[in-house]
Amino acid sequence: MINAVIGNIVELKDDKVIVRCGYVEYIVFISAQTAAQISNLPSKHDVRIITYMQVREDSMSLYGFLSEKERDVFLQLQTVSGIAAKGALKILSGITLADLIKSLDEGNVKALSKIPGIGSKTAGRLILALRGKLVLDEENDAVIAKGSTLSPYKDLINALFEMGYDRNSCEKAINKVINDNHDALIKMNEKEKEQTLFRLAMRELN
Repeated sequence: MINAVIGNIVELKDDKVIVRCGYVEYIVFISAQTAAQISNLPSKHDVRIITYMQVREDSMSLYGFLSEKERDVFLQLQTVSGIAAKGALKILSGITLADLIKSLDEGNVKALSKIPGIGSKTAGRLILALRGKLVLDEENDAVIAKGSTLSPYKDLINALFEMGYDRNSCEKAINKVINDNHDALIKMNEKEKEQTLFRLAMRELN
């Protein structure tokens, strides 16, 4: 997995950025808000873009963010039925993270429906799936998924923590593995799920 690319900005558009890293140039899809943030950077050299790589049978796509928080929300949005990577990016283009989480918590269908491409039905699904589940963690540059997502895995998180890993990093690793492997995990029994989560979380942490 490519966690981030660090390089010089070659070209910047509303929906993508081209980053030159040595003798390789990466096309990275971004939200309009990330594009605006990159545009305002004092220097376009050695820019670190946090990434998420989507691999399909016929394509590989790289999505980029300037903060862990935006990537965390991007991943959470894709847990909602009908929201794929490009749809999640469109949502992040149309609303700030703080306003998105506030609108979800308040059940504000009207505010969410103002996002281009998001109708009232999709707004309702977003609220139903994510209301009260996301919290901005400014100190650790992260969005924490509350409640049911991680609570069944406290023992696993504690085991990783006792191995010397930072607790916040353990929680983020478990959360990401759950999001990335949701369809496979729901088919497993509890023992298989715990073993798989532990193995994949170790990969994320190392």
